[in-house]
Amino acid sequence: MADHVDKKNSAKPTTAAGKPTLRVAMTGAITETYQGDPEQLIKRLNELRGTEIVAWLQYKHHSYMAVSMAMPGVRAEFEEHAAQEEHHADMLGERISQLGGIPVFEPFEIGQLAAKDNVTAKEGATMEDMVRVDLAMERQQIRLYQTLIREVAFQDPTTRRILEDILIETEHHATEMQNLLDRTAPLEHPGKT
Repeated sequence: MADHVDKKNSAKPTTAAGKPTLRVAMTGAITETYQGDPEQLIKRLNELRGTEIVAWLQYKHHSYMAVSMAMPGVRAEFEEHAAQEEHHADMLGERISQLGGIPVFEPFEIGQLAAKDNVTAKEGATMEDMVRVDLAMERQQIRLYQTLIREVAFQDPTTRRILEDILIETEHHATEMQNLLDRTAPLEHPGKT
């Protein structure tokens, strides 16, 4: 496809579709061999960053609320997961910056992006409820990461690797939440099997 001059900004050559040519888009981590769409990927990574920040908030809130003598390790588990969710958000923010984007940081926008992906902070009235909503959140994030990993494929190996690393921890979180759920349900519903 031949380059033409964009009438709105004659200093930046674009393709016929209006996208910047590689000569213009190649900065920092993006080289001539980069095959992805950085603008679209930045958007998707910011959506995932929103889900990670909401997950961090939910786990932090649950750690404050988890004052159960029956399950003393649950609070520590929530705190550990909160720290890991924050790390995931940082990893995504760093990659967004490397691709030339700006990591989402405004609370309203974070909430909107996460809600778009069906991730919203939920309180949970009981320990079992908290673990259930955490498990549901982790499972939704697993779906989101698996989908984006498939879409990225080999277009951006670095982003794919970051997403895969986060997915590994997210799947681990879901397994831990399922194990906690299996242990908390009998405590909150004695006599039920």
